[in-house]
Order: sequence, then structure tokens, then C-alpha cells
Amino acid sequence: MNNEMPLIGDDGTLYTSEGLDNEVVGNGTAALSNPGVYLITAVGTDSFFPAGLKAGEAYPADGSEVLKTGDKARRIKLEEAADVTGWNLGVTKDQIDVTRLKDTYKKFRPGKKDANGTMSMIFTMGVTDRAGGLVDQMMKTVRKGDNAVVVRDAGEQPLYFVGYIRKTGIPGETEAFVFGQIYLYGISFGGKSNEAQSFESSFKLTGIDPIFYSIDIPLTAN
Repeated sequence: MNNEMPLIGDDGTLYTSEGLDNEVVGNGTAALSNPGVYLITAVGTDSFFPAGLKAGEAYPADGSEVLKTGDKARRIKLEEAADVTGWNLGVTKDQIDVTRLKDTYKKFRPGKKDANGTMSMIFTMGVTDRAGGLVDQMMKTVRKGDNAVVVRDAGEQPLYFVGYIRKTGIPGETEAFVFGQIYLYGISFGGKSNEAQSFESSFKLTGIDPIFYSIDIPLTAN
């Protein structure tokens, strides 16, 4: 069977976070129960987590996973902040010149990676502008209602980004996305009459490194 499939662009989601749930300690019998993205805090000798993933990296779980003895993880509390309608992430490496006098050509070795991205988002009332949401992370806000006025200074909650290469929930298909922790800079608000109110921002990485995830959607049981 040929699984090759040209992909079309898909969307993404920006999340704020109020931290992490209590740590789940693996015992080899109890399932995680709650789906979500888990931050790995410890990897046991005979681990549930696949080889190559280590403490400090994220694992997307459907809640049925059973951590083994020695495994520990904490679910990231994610709350939607904005619907992403377009995004890109560019990853580069520093070039370190290691040329010696005897070399005929210049020689280089790769250094640290760097990543820069941009995203386009839709402003959704009640989501983008909610208390503690995306707008609150960028600027001071004043909310007046129900005979009360609430003033909030710009916050510092962590931001997480899911950028879909392919978004699907169809059994037998494969979902692909990038997940990482970011901060926004250079955000630009605006609006046009009779159009969805969108805004743009650039972002850089912080905290959890981005990882590309490919997940096969299991076939339904007959």
C-alpha cells in the first residue's frame, strides 16, 4: 500500500498555561486517565516512554497509557488563547569556523540551533481576550462589567504552540504536528470592516524544545 500523500496547509492553536498538574508516578498498572500533553519528569529503567525521549520533554497522551515503575510525568495545564490560521517555524544552526592554516578550504562545525517563527491568529471574543488570556500576556487590560472594574497588568504565563502539519481524527490516518513552548514579540493587532479580526506575531522558543510528532490514529474495533 502506498502511504505517500501530498499535504495541504493546516492550522494550529496557541495556549496559555497556569502550570502543571500533580505528578503522576508510574506503577505499571494504573493508566494516566486524563488525555493531554505531559511533561516527562523522570524516566525509569524499564520505561513506558520510548527510547530517545528524556526528562524535560513533552509526550502527547490519550489517557490510556500506563507508566511503568520509575516513570513520572505532569500534565501541562493548557487553555486555548487563540486560533492560529497560519504559521511557520524556521530552524537554523550557527556555523563555527574551525579552519586551520594547513586547510585548503575553510572548515566549519555546527553550533547551537536557533528557531524563529511567525503566526497569524483570529481574535475570538471570550477566548483571546479572556482574563489571563493572550491579550493579558501582552498588555495592561481594563474590564468593566457587572458594576465592577478589573484592572490587570501584563502577565507572564507560559505560552505553548501546537502547529499542525496534518490535523485529523479519522481512524487509520496519521496526524502530524509541532509542539513547543514559545514567547511572542512584535504582536500586531488590527481590524477590517466585515472581515474576521486577525492579528500577527513573531515568536521565539523558550522552555520546552519543539518536537515534531507523528501519531497514527488507531483503527476502530469491529
